[in-house]
Amino acid sequence: MDGTEQEPLGYPDATGEERLMEDGGSPRRWRPREPPALSAGPSLGASDAIKRALDKRATPRRKSSGAPPADGLGESAAVRRARSARAAEVERISYVCCHPWDSVDAQTRDVPEMPPAAARARTFGFRLDPFQEAAIACLHKRESVLVSAHTSAGKTVVAQYAMAMAMNANQRVIYTTPIKALSNQKFRDLGEAFEGAAASIGLMTGDVTVNPDATCLVMTTEILRSMLYRGADEMREVSWVVFDEVHYLRDKERGVVWEESIVLLPPSIKLVFLSATIPNAREFAQWVAELKSAPCHVISTDYRPTPLQHYMLPAGGNGLYLVLDEGGEFLEENFARMIAEMENGRTAAGGQGAGGRGRAGAKKGPSDIHKVIKCVLDQHLEPAIVFAFSRKECEALALQLSRSGKFQMTSPEEQHAIKEVYDQALECLSTDDQRLPQIQTILPLLLQGFGVHHSGLLPILRELIEILFQEGLLRVLFATGVYTQKN
Repeated sequence: MDGTEQEPLGYPDATGEERLMEDGGSPRRWRPREPPALSAGPSLGASDAIKRALDKRATPRRKSSGAPPADGLGESAAVRRARSARAAEVERISYVCCHPWDSVDAQTRDVPEMPPAAARARTFGFRLDPFQEAAIACLHKRESVLVSAHTSAGKTVVAQYAMAMAMNANQRVIYTTPIKALSNQKFRDLGEAFEGAAASIGLMTGDVTVNPDATCLVMTTEILRSMLYRGADEMREVSWVVFDEVHYLRDKERGVVWEESIVLLPPSIKLVFLSATIPNAREFAQWVAELKSAPCHVISTDYRPTPLQHYMLPAGGNGLYLVLDEGGEFLEENFARMIAEMENGRTAAGGQGAGGRGRAGAKKGPSDIHKVIKCVLDQHLEPAIVFAFSRKECEALALQLSRSGKFQMTSPEEQHAIKEVYDQALECLSTDDQRLPQIQTILPLLLQGFGVHHSGLLPILRELIEILFQEGLLRVLFATGVYTQKN
Protein backbone atom coordinates (compact mmCIF):
# COMPACT_ATOMS: atom_id res chain seq x y z
CA MET A 1 0.00 0.00 0.00
CA ASP A 2 1.10 3.56 -0.61
CA GLY A 3 2.17 5.56 2.42
CA THR A 4 0.17 8.58 3.44
CA GLU A 5 1.42 11.92 4.68
CA GLN A 6 1.95 11.92 8.42
CA GLU A 7 -0.13 14.41 10.36
CA PRO A 8 1.90 15.60 13.36
CA LEU A 9 0.64 14.87 16.83
CA GLY A 10 0.68 17.59 19.48
CA TYR A 11 1.43 16.66 23.07
CA PRO A 12 2.59 18.35 26.25
CA ASP A 13 6.23 18.18 27.20
CA ALA A 14 7.56 17.70 30.73
CA THR A 15 6.70 21.32 31.58
CA GLY A 16 3.09 20.90 30.44
CA GLU A 17 3.40 23.18 27.43
CA GLU A 18 2.01 22.17 24.06
CA ARG A 19 4.59 21.05 21.54
CA LEU A 20 3.87 20.29 17.92
CA MET A 21 5.70 18.26 15.37
CA GLU A 22 7.21 20.14 12.48
CA ASP A 23 4.06 21.23 10.69
CA GLY A 24 1.66 21.71 13.64
CA GLY A 25 -1.84 20.28 13.66
CA SER A 26 -2.37 18.44 16.98
CA PRO A 27 -5.61 16.62 17.88
CA ARG A 28 -8.35 18.79 19.34
CA ARG A 29 -8.01 19.25 23.08
CA TRP A 30 -10.69 17.37 24.97
CA ARG A 31 -12.25 18.14 28.32
CA PRO A 32 -14.04 15.36 30.20
CA ARG A 33 -17.80 15.71 30.56
CA GLU A 34 -20.14 14.30 33.13
CA PRO A 35 -21.08 10.69 32.25
CA PRO A 36 -24.66 10.42 30.96
CA ALA A 37 -27.23 7.90 32.05
CA LEU A 38 -26.98 4.38 30.68
CA SER A 39 -28.47 3.84 27.26
CA ALA A 40 -31.42 1.58 26.66
CA GLY A 41 -30.48 -2.06 26.99
CA PRO A 42 -29.09 -4.42 29.62
CA SER A 43 -27.40 -2.76 32.57
CA LEU A 44 -23.99 -3.72 33.84
CA GLY A 45 -25.31 -3.73 37.38
CA ALA A 46 -23.53 -7.00 38.05
CA SER A 47 -20.19 -5.20 37.95
CA ASP A 48 -21.20 -3.02 40.90
CA ALA A 49 -23.05 -5.83 42.61
CA ILE A 50 -20.04 -8.05 42.82
CA LYS A 51 -18.07 -5.30 44.51
CA ARG A 52 -20.75 -5.04 47.18
CA ALA A 53 -21.28 -8.78 47.45
CA LEU A 54 -17.67 -9.94 47.67
CA ASP A 55 -14.52 -8.98 49.48
CA LYS A 56 -12.35 -8.16 46.53
CA ARG A 57 -9.29 -10.36 46.43
CA ALA A 58 -6.25 -8.28 45.55
CA THR A 59 -4.42 -9.23 42.40
CA PRO A 60 -1.04 -10.73 43.29
CA ARG A 61 1.66 -8.18 42.62
CA ARG A 62 5.33 -8.75 42.28
CA LYS A 63 6.90 -6.92 45.16
CA SER A 64 10.60 -6.34 45.59
CA SER A 65 11.36 -7.55 49.10
CA GLY A 66 14.10 -6.10 51.21
CA ALA A 67 17.53 -7.50 50.43
CA PRO A 68 18.88 -10.00 52.99
CA PRO A 69 22.10 -9.26 54.83
CA ALA A 70 25.13 -9.10 52.57
CA ASP A 71 27.49 -12.05 52.55
CA GLY A 72 30.57 -9.93 53.27
CA LEU A 73 31.31 -9.24 49.61
CA GLY A 74 29.11 -6.14 49.44
CA GLU A 75 26.17 -7.96 47.80
CA SER A 76 23.96 -10.82 48.94
CA ALA A 77 23.61 -14.03 46.97
CA ALA A 78 19.90 -13.33 46.49
CA VAL A 79 20.66 -9.93 44.95
CA ARG A 80 23.17 -11.47 42.57
CA ARG A 81 20.69 -14.14 41.54
CA ALA A 82 18.00 -11.50 40.95
CA ARG A 83 20.40 -9.43 38.86
CA SER A 84 21.37 -12.48 36.82
CA ALA A 85 17.72 -13.39 36.25
CA ARG A 86 16.99 -9.79 35.20
CA ALA A 87 19.84 -9.88 32.69
CA ALA A 88 18.51 -13.16 31.31
CA GLU A 89 15.05 -11.59 30.83
CA VAL A 90 16.57 -8.68 28.92
CA GLU A 91 18.42 -11.15 26.68
CA ARG A 92 15.10 -12.79 25.81
CA ILE A 93 13.70 -9.53 24.40
CA SER A 94 13.63 -9.14 20.64
CA TYR A 95 13.48 -5.48 19.60
CA VAL A 96 13.06 -4.04 16.13
CA CYS A 97 12.26 -0.50 15.00
CA CYS A 98 10.68 -0.44 11.54
CA HIS A 99 11.03 2.80 9.59
CA PRO A 100 9.17 3.69 6.39
CA TRP A 101 10.73 2.19 3.29
CA ASP A 102 13.59 0.50 5.21
CA SER A 103 14.41 -3.14 4.59
CA VAL A 104 13.63 -5.65 7.34
CA ASP A 105 17.31 -6.64 7.61
CA ALA A 106 18.27 -3.08 8.58
CA GLN A 107 15.72 -2.69 11.38
CA THR A 108 17.41 -4.07 14.50
CA ARG A 109 18.21 -1.45 17.13
CA ASP A 110 19.32 -1.35 20.75
CA VAL A 111 16.54 -1.80 23.30
CA PRO A 112 15.36 1.69 24.39
CA GLU A 113 15.55 2.72 28.03
CA MET A 114 12.78 3.93 30.31
CA PRO A 115 12.41 7.69 30.77
CA PRO A 116 13.32 9.17 34.18
CA ALA A 117 10.75 8.76 36.94
CA ALA A 118 9.80 12.44 36.88
CA ALA A 119 8.75 12.23 33.23
CA ARG A 120 6.61 9.11 33.51
CA ALA A 121 2.87 9.37 32.97
CA ARG A 122 2.00 6.53 35.34
CA THR A 123 3.65 4.42 38.02
CA PHE A 124 2.82 0.85 38.96
CA GLY A 125 2.90 -0.92 42.28
CA PHE A 126 5.31 -3.57 41.03
CA ARG A 127 8.55 -3.84 39.13
CA LEU A 128 8.08 -3.77 35.38
CA ASP A 129 9.49 -6.51 33.18
CA PRO A 130 12.15 -5.48 30.63
CA PHE A 131 9.78 -5.82 27.67
CA GLN A 132 7.27 -3.54 29.41
CA GLU A 133 9.96 -0.93 30.08
CA ALA A 134 11.10 -1.06 26.45
CA ALA A 135 7.53 -0.65 25.17
CA ILE A 136 6.89 2.31 27.48
CA ALA A 137 10.10 3.95 26.27
CA CYS A 138 8.73 3.68 22.70
CA LEU A 139 5.42 5.23 23.78
CA HIS A 140 7.33 8.24 25.13
CA LYS A 141 8.61 8.82 21.61
CA ARG A 142 4.96 9.15 20.48
CA GLU A 143 5.44 6.24 18.06
CA SER A 144 3.40 3.12 17.42
CA VAL A 145 4.46 -0.14 19.04
CA LEU A 146 3.64 -3.84 18.63
CA VAL A 147 4.04 -5.97 21.77
CA SER A 148 4.13 -9.74 21.37
CA ALA A 149 4.29 -11.74 24.60
CA HIS A 150 2.72 -14.87 26.03
CA THR A 151 -0.62 -14.85 27.81
CA SER A 152 -0.48 -13.37 31.34
CA ALA A 153 2.89 -11.72 30.64
CA GLY A 154 1.46 -8.24 31.33
CA LYS A 155 0.87 -6.72 27.90
CA THR A 156 -2.06 -4.69 29.26
CA VAL A 157 0.41 -2.62 31.31
CA VAL A 158 1.62 -1.08 28.05
CA ALA A 159 -1.94 -0.20 27.08
CA GLN A 160 -2.58 1.34 30.50
CA TYR A 161 0.47 3.53 30.12
CA ALA A 162 -0.70 4.79 26.71
CA MET A 163 -4.07 5.55 28.30
CA ALA A 164 -2.37 7.52 31.08
CA MET A 165 -0.39 9.54 28.53
CA ALA A 166 -3.57 10.47 26.66
CA MET A 167 -5.44 11.32 29.84
CA ASN A 168 -2.63 13.55 31.09
CA ALA A 169 -2.80 15.42 27.77
CA ASN A 170 -6.61 15.79 28.03
CA GLN A 171 -7.08 13.58 25.00
CA ARG A 172 -8.99 10.35 24.51
CA VAL A 173 -7.97 6.77 23.91
CA ILE A 174 -9.82 3.82 22.37
CA TYR A 175 -9.24 0.23 23.50
CA THR A 176 -10.52 -2.33 20.99
CA THR A 177 -11.11 -6.07 21.48
CA PRO A 178 -12.26 -8.78 19.07
CA ILE A 179 -15.41 -9.87 20.96
CA LYS A 180 -17.97 -8.47 23.36
CA ALA A 181 -17.04 -10.81 26.21
CA LEU A 182 -13.47 -9.52 26.23
CA SER A 183 -14.72 -5.92 26.01
CA ASN A 184 -16.82 -6.46 29.14
CA GLN A 185 -13.83 -7.91 30.98
CA LYS A 186 -11.47 -5.10 29.94
CA PHE A 187 -14.10 -2.51 30.91
CA ARG A 188 -14.12 -3.91 34.45
CA ASP A 189 -10.33 -4.37 34.64
CA LEU A 190 -9.55 -0.86 33.41
CA GLY A 191 -12.20 0.61 35.69
CA GLU A 192 -10.39 -0.96 38.66
CA ALA A 193 -6.95 0.04 37.38
CA PHE A 194 -7.96 3.70 37.04
CA GLU A 195 -10.34 3.78 40.00
CA GLY A 196 -10.26 7.15 41.71
CA ALA A 197 -8.64 8.87 38.73
CA ALA A 198 -10.19 11.92 37.11
CA ALA A 199 -10.56 10.01 33.86
CA SER A 200 -13.49 7.71 33.19
CA ILE A 201 -13.94 4.42 31.34
CA GLY A 202 -16.76 3.78 28.86
CA LEU A 203 -18.02 0.71 27.01
CA MET A 204 -19.55 0.26 23.54
CA THR A 205 -20.31 -3.27 22.31
CA GLY A 206 -23.59 -3.06 20.43
CA ASP A 207 -25.46 -4.83 23.24
CA VAL A 208 -24.47 -2.32 25.89
CA THR A 209 -23.37 1.31 25.86
CA VAL A 210 -22.01 2.79 29.09
CA ASN A 211 -20.61 6.32 29.43
CA PRO A 212 -19.93 7.01 25.72
CA ASP A 213 -18.32 10.37 26.56
CA ALA A 214 -15.63 8.76 28.72
CA THR A 215 -11.92 9.49 28.41
CA CYS A 216 -11.22 5.85 27.49
CA LEU A 217 -13.70 3.91 25.38
CA VAL A 218 -13.56 0.10 25.34
CA MET A 219 -15.24 -1.28 22.23
CA THR A 220 -15.18 -4.08 19.69
CA THR A 221 -13.15 -3.49 16.56
CA GLU A 222 -16.34 -3.49 14.48
CA ILE A 223 -17.61 -0.49 16.45
CA LEU A 224 -14.37 1.38 15.76
CA ARG A 225 -14.65 0.66 12.03
CA SER A 226 -18.23 1.96 12.01
CA MET A 227 -17.08 5.18 13.70
CA LEU A 228 -14.38 5.62 11.06
CA TYR A 229 -16.85 4.93 8.25
CA ARG A 230 -19.21 7.69 9.36
CA GLY A 231 -16.43 10.13 10.28
CA ALA A 232 -17.38 10.38 13.95
CA ASP A 233 -16.33 13.63 15.61
CA GLU A 234 -15.02 11.66 18.59
CA MET A 235 -12.06 10.48 16.50
CA ARG A 236 -10.72 14.06 16.38
CA GLU A 237 -10.21 13.84 20.15
CA VAL A 238 -8.33 10.52 20.11
CA SER A 239 -4.54 10.31 20.35
CA TRP A 240 -4.03 6.56 20.93
CA VAL A 241 -5.84 3.41 19.78
CA VAL A 242 -5.07 0.03 21.36
CA PHE A 243 -5.71 -3.11 19.30
CA ASP A 244 -5.89 -6.08 21.66
CA GLU A 245 -5.53 -9.55 20.08
CA VAL A 246 -4.39 -7.99 16.81
CA HIS A 247 -3.62 -11.46 15.39
CA TYR A 248 -7.31 -11.51 14.37
CA LEU A 249 -6.05 -9.66 11.30
CA ARG A 250 -5.22 -13.12 9.92
CA ASP A 251 -8.82 -14.35 10.25
CA LYS A 252 -10.27 -15.07 6.80
CA GLU A 253 -13.72 -13.76 7.61
CA ARG A 254 -13.11 -10.96 10.12
CA GLY A 255 -9.54 -9.90 9.37
CA VAL A 256 -10.75 -7.20 6.99
CA VAL A 257 -12.24 -5.35 9.98
CA TRP A 258 -8.78 -4.89 11.54
CA GLU A 259 -7.17 -4.04 8.20
CA GLU A 260 -9.72 -1.37 7.31
CA SER A 261 -9.61 0.11 10.81
CA ILE A 262 -5.82 0.47 10.69
CA VAL A 263 -5.92 1.93 7.19
CA LEU A 264 -8.69 4.42 7.97
CA LEU A 265 -7.14 5.75 11.18
CA PRO A 266 -5.37 9.09 10.57
CA PRO A 267 -1.58 9.07 10.98
CA SER A 268 -1.84 11.52 13.87
CA ILE A 269 -3.34 8.74 16.01
CA LYS A 270 -0.64 6.40 17.29
CA LEU A 271 -1.29 2.69 17.64
CA VAL A 272 -0.56 0.04 20.28
CA PHE A 273 -0.84 -3.56 19.07
CA LEU A 274 -1.03 -6.42 21.59
CA SER A 275 -0.83 -10.10 20.70
CA ALA A 276 0.41 -13.39 22.08
CA THR A 277 0.58 -15.13 18.71
CA ILE A 278 1.78 -13.17 15.70
CA PRO A 279 4.45 -15.03 13.71
CA ASN A 280 5.24 -12.26 11.21
CA ALA A 281 5.50 -9.36 13.62
CA ARG A 282 8.28 -7.59 11.72
CA GLU A 283 6.48 -7.73 8.37
CA PHE A 284 3.30 -6.43 9.99
CA ALA A 285 5.13 -3.57 11.70
CA GLN A 286 6.90 -2.69 8.45
CA TRP A 287 3.50 -2.49 6.71
CA VAL A 288 2.19 -0.17 9.44
CA ALA A 289 5.30 2.00 9.22
CA GLU A 290 4.97 2.40 5.45
CA LEU A 291 1.21 2.94 5.70
CA LYS A 292 1.51 5.71 8.30
CA SER A 293 4.90 7.06 7.19
CA ALA A 294 6.08 6.80 10.79
CA PRO A 295 8.20 4.34 12.78
CA CYS A 296 6.59 1.27 14.35
CA HIS A 297 8.48 -0.61 17.08
CA VAL A 298 8.29 -4.37 17.62
CA ILE A 299 8.97 -5.79 21.08
CA SER A 300 8.61 -9.50 21.71
CA THR A 301 9.65 -11.97 24.38
CA ASP A 302 9.45 -15.75 24.59
CA TYR A 303 9.32 -15.78 28.39
CA ARG A 304 6.19 -17.55 29.66
CA PRO A 305 5.31 -16.43 33.21
CA THR A 306 2.49 -18.98 33.53
CA PRO A 307 3.76 -22.58 33.11
CA LEU A 308 1.93 -24.53 30.43
CA GLN A 309 1.38 -28.26 30.84
CA HIS A 310 -0.47 -30.69 28.55
CA TYR A 311 -2.50 -33.56 30.01
CA MET A 312 -4.42 -36.23 28.10
CA LEU A 313 -7.24 -38.52 29.19
CA PRO A 314 -7.79 -41.56 26.95
CA ALA A 315 -11.37 -42.35 25.91
CA GLY A 316 -12.67 -44.80 28.46
CA GLY A 317 -9.59 -44.24 30.67
CA ASN A 318 -9.47 -43.53 34.37
CA GLY A 319 -6.88 -40.79 34.78
CA LEU A 320 -4.92 -37.87 33.34
CA TYR A 321 -1.46 -38.32 31.85
CA LEU A 322 1.04 -35.46 31.68
CA VAL A 323 2.49 -35.65 28.15
CA LEU A 324 4.19 -32.24 27.81
CA ASP A 325 5.68 -30.50 30.83
CA GLU A 326 6.18 -26.79 31.49
CA GLY A 327 9.64 -26.93 29.95
CA GLY A 328 8.26 -28.14 26.61
CA GLU A 329 9.64 -31.67 27.09
CA PHE A 330 7.53 -34.46 25.60
CA LEU A 331 7.09 -37.30 28.12
CA GLU A 332 7.14 -40.30 25.83
CA GLU A 333 6.70 -42.85 28.63
CA ASN A 334 3.47 -41.23 29.88
CA PHE A 335 2.19 -40.97 26.32
CA ALA A 336 2.86 -44.68 25.74
CA ARG A 337 1.02 -45.59 28.95
CA MET A 338 -1.93 -43.46 27.88
CA ILE A 339 -2.09 -45.17 24.48
CA ALA A 340 -1.85 -48.60 26.11
CA GLU A 341 -4.73 -47.82 28.49
CA MET A 342 -6.84 -46.57 25.60
CA GLU A 343 -6.18 -49.75 23.58
CA ASN A 344 -6.95 -51.96 26.59
CA GLY A 345 -10.21 -50.11 27.09
CA ARG A 346 -11.22 -50.72 23.49
CA THR A 347 -10.35 -54.42 23.72
CA ALA A 348 -12.36 -54.84 26.91
CA ALA A 349 -15.34 -53.04 25.44
CA GLY A 350 -15.25 -55.19 22.30
CA GLY A 351 -15.16 -58.48 24.22
CA GLN A 352 -18.16 -57.89 26.45
CA GLY A 353 -20.63 -59.58 24.12
CA ALA A 354 -21.66 -60.34 20.58
CA GLY A 355 -21.31 -57.40 18.27
CA GLY A 356 -19.30 -55.53 20.93
CA ARG A 357 -22.35 -54.87 23.11
CA GLY A 358 -22.06 -55.04 26.88
CA ARG A 359 -23.28 -57.93 29.01
CA ALA A 360 -26.95 -57.95 29.92
CA GLY A 361 -27.46 -55.98 33.09
CA ALA A 362 -23.91 -54.60 33.08
CA LYS A 363 -23.60 -51.33 34.97
CA LYS A 364 -22.64 -48.36 32.87
CA GLY A 365 -19.61 -46.48 34.18
CA PRO A 366 -19.17 -42.72 34.50
CA SER A 367 -18.85 -40.68 31.33
CA ASP A 368 -15.55 -39.28 30.09
CA ILE A 369 -16.54 -35.71 31.01
CA HIS A 370 -17.33 -36.93 34.53
CA LYS A 371 -13.85 -38.47 34.75
CA VAL A 372 -12.16 -35.34 33.40
CA ILE A 373 -13.83 -33.01 35.89
CA LYS A 374 -13.18 -35.42 38.78
CA CYS A 375 -9.46 -35.61 37.87
CA VAL A 376 -9.28 -31.82 37.60
CA LEU A 377 -10.85 -31.37 41.03
CA ASP A 378 -8.81 -34.16 42.66
CA GLN A 379 -5.58 -32.53 41.46
CA HIS A 380 -6.79 -29.02 42.37
CA LEU A 381 -6.42 -27.78 38.80
CA GLU A 382 -9.61 -25.74 38.82
CA PRO A 383 -10.94 -23.35 37.61
CA ALA A 384 -11.37 -25.16 34.30
CA ILE A 385 -12.92 -24.32 30.93
CA VAL A 386 -14.53 -27.13 28.92
CA PHE A 387 -14.86 -26.17 25.27
CA ALA A 388 -17.75 -27.66 23.29
CA PHE A 389 -18.79 -27.19 19.67
CA SER A 390 -22.44 -26.22 20.14
CA ARG A 391 -24.70 -24.38 22.53
CA LYS A 392 -26.78 -27.51 23.06
CA GLU A 393 -23.74 -29.57 24.01
CA CYS A 394 -22.55 -26.91 26.50
CA GLU A 395 -25.88 -26.96 28.29
CA ALA A 396 -26.21 -30.76 28.11
CA LEU A 397 -22.78 -31.36 29.68
CA ALA A 398 -23.39 -28.87 32.47
CA LEU A 399 -26.83 -30.36 33.26
CA GLN A 400 -25.42 -33.90 33.14
CA LEU A 401 -22.84 -33.17 35.82
CA SER A 402 -25.22 -31.05 37.86
CA ARG A 403 -27.92 -33.73 37.98
CA SER A 404 -25.44 -36.47 38.86
CA GLY A 405 -25.39 -35.07 42.39
CA LYS A 406 -21.67 -35.82 42.76
CA PHE A 407 -20.34 -32.29 42.38
CA GLN A 408 -20.91 -29.53 44.91
CA MET A 409 -17.94 -27.24 44.40
CA THR A 410 -19.02 -24.13 46.30
CA SER A 411 -19.20 -23.43 50.02
CA PRO A 412 -22.32 -21.97 51.71
CA GLU A 413 -20.62 -18.56 51.85
CA GLU A 414 -19.85 -18.69 48.12
CA GLN A 415 -23.41 -19.77 47.34
CA HIS A 416 -24.73 -16.79 49.29
CA ALA A 417 -22.43 -14.45 47.34
CA ILE A 418 -23.50 -15.99 44.01
CA LYS A 419 -27.19 -15.64 44.89
CA GLU A 420 -26.76 -12.02 45.96
CA VAL A 421 -24.91 -11.08 42.77
CA TYR A 422 -27.48 -13.00 40.69
CA ASP A 423 -30.41 -11.14 42.29
CA GLN A 424 -28.82 -7.71 41.98
CA ALA A 425 -27.74 -8.29 38.38
CA LEU A 426 -31.29 -9.19 37.32
CA GLU A 427 -32.96 -6.20 38.98
CA CYS A 428 -32.87 -4.40 35.63
CA LEU A 429 -35.15 -7.04 34.08
CA SER A 430 -38.92 -6.92 34.26
CA THR A 431 -40.83 -9.47 36.34
CA ASP A 432 -41.89 -11.35 33.22
CA ASP A 433 -38.32 -11.49 31.91
CA GLN A 434 -37.09 -12.87 35.22
CA ARG A 435 -39.43 -15.83 34.75
CA LEU A 436 -37.82 -16.84 31.45
CA PRO A 437 -36.67 -20.50 31.45
CA GLN A 438 -33.09 -19.47 30.70
CA ILE A 439 -33.02 -17.22 33.77
CA GLN A 440 -34.51 -19.86 36.06
CA THR A 441 -32.38 -22.76 34.81
CA ILE A 442 -28.99 -21.10 35.21
CA LEU A 443 -29.18 -20.40 38.97
CA PRO A 444 -28.96 -24.05 40.20
CA LEU A 445 -25.90 -24.54 37.99
CA LEU A 446 -24.22 -21.43 39.35
CA LEU A 447 -24.82 -22.46 42.95
CA GLN A 448 -23.02 -25.75 42.30
CA GLY A 449 -20.03 -23.99 40.70
CA PHE A 450 -20.90 -24.67 37.05
CA GLY A 451 -21.24 -22.01 34.34
CA VAL A 452 -22.41 -22.01 30.71
CA HIS A 453 -21.25 -19.41 28.19
CA HIS A 454 -22.40 -19.14 24.58
CA SER A 455 -23.89 -16.56 22.23
CA GLY A 456 -27.45 -17.78 22.87
CA LEU A 457 -27.46 -16.48 26.44
CA LEU A 458 -28.94 -13.12 27.32
CA PRO A 459 -26.19 -10.47 27.50
CA ILE A 460 -26.86 -9.88 31.21
CA LEU A 461 -26.39 -13.61 31.92
CA ARG A 462 -23.16 -13.77 29.91
CA GLU A 463 -21.75 -10.86 31.84
CA LEU A 464 -22.87 -12.33 35.16
CA ILE A 465 -21.16 -15.64 34.39
CA GLU A 466 -17.99 -13.90 33.21
CA ILE A 467 -17.76 -11.96 36.47
CA LEU A 468 -18.42 -14.99 38.66
CA PHE A 469 -15.84 -17.05 36.79
CA GLN A 470 -13.29 -14.25 36.91
CA GLU A 471 -13.81 -13.95 40.68
CA GLY A 472 -13.24 -17.70 41.18
CA LEU A 473 -16.80 -18.48 42.29
CA LEU A 474 -17.37 -20.83 39.34
CA ARG A 475 -15.08 -23.85 39.15
CA VAL A 476 -16.03 -25.26 35.74
CA LEU A 477 -17.19 -23.25 32.71
CA PHE A 478 -18.68 -24.92 29.63
CA ALA A 479 -18.13 -22.60 26.65
CA THR A 480 -18.36 -22.47 22.87
CA GLY A 481 -16.15 -20.63 20.40
CA VAL A 482 -17.39 -17.28 21.74
CA TYR A 483 -15.19 -17.80 24.78
CA THR A 484 -12.36 -19.54 22.92
CA GLN A 485 -11.91 -16.41 20.79
CA LYS A 486 -11.73 -14.37 23.95
CA ASN A 487 -8.85 -16.42 25.28
